[in-house]
Amino acid sequence: MLKEKIDQQISKQIDQILKESGDLFQKGDLRESLKVAEKAWDLIPNPKNKWDYYPQSLSSGFVEDYTELRDVDAARKWIDATYEMYDDPSHSSHYVLMLEGSSLYRLDLKDEAYGVFEKIYTLFGREGFKGEQLQYLEFYLKERANRG
Repeated sequence: MLKEKIDQQISKQIDQILKESGDLFQKGDLRESLKVAEKAWDLIPNPKNKWDYYPQSLSSGFVEDYTELRDVDAARKWIDATYEMYDDPSHSSHYVLMLEGSSLYRLDLKDEAYGVFEKIYTLFGREGFKGEQLQYLEFYLKERANRG
């Protein structure tokens, strides 16, 4: 489905807010940066998944940032939102699956991460794990062997 572009005026407002958020991030204030960035999220008209770029970029960025803060509930909320923004109700997008799996892994939710990596392996095989993602393939294969 081709997504629409957000109105230019709203885009400018979002960009201004995201610049402020980025400045706070650069100063090392991730929590305040996220509070500001969520104001940009609120400017995206509903339904948010109708629009191109901002909903996908912001929701996936929130997953990364809340994972960094070790906020499990917020990370889960934004994982769900990211699937929605990528129009992926079947949870089959490699990008979003890897985002979810790696976030759960980094949050020490290894059993849940295993399930996501299992789905990636089923859908994409070894090709689903490249570069930095190889560590997750190693984890998955070792854990799968342990589980018999």
